[in-house]
Amino acid sequence: MFPMIRCYHAGTPVPPHSFFILCKGCNAGKPGFQPWRNSFIVVCPHEEYFNFYFWLVFGLYQSGKFKVRHRGSVIPFIVLSDARDLVREVAPFILSDWSRFQQILSQLDKLRQLRSSLAEQLLATEKLQRCLLQKYFTEIEKAGD
Repeated sequence: MFPMIRCYHAGTPVPPHSFFILCKGCNAGKPGFQPWRNSFIVVCPHEEYFNFYFWLVFGLYQSGKFKVRHRGSVIPFIVLSDARDLVREVAPFILSDWSRFQQILSQLDKLRQLRSSLAEQLLATEKLQRCLLQKYFTEIEKAGD
């Protein structure tokens, strides 16, 4: 039931249905589809497990569950056993309530889209403010000439 989680070595072939977990830095525990220099590889036997475990690790990362396992005083990191243990602790509970977890992930995606839209609105508002002020100062300069 559990995927194989091991250290990733650059240049090694990546099996299908695999993803990566960043193991060093402030974002240690973050899942991704591309390898990082300091990452673990999670190899799943098929696509259904891949989807389950990727989103499980994503949820654990977003909720800060890896943060409490960070070690190191200057550059935080997680060790392989931390990643394995956390996934093994939580997976059975999430699997039994997978449909509810998928609903939460859907809501998180909607919130991400809303945040993106709001960020775009903020940028447009700032641009409009600059334009209005530039226009005002240009008119004042022309009136003074």
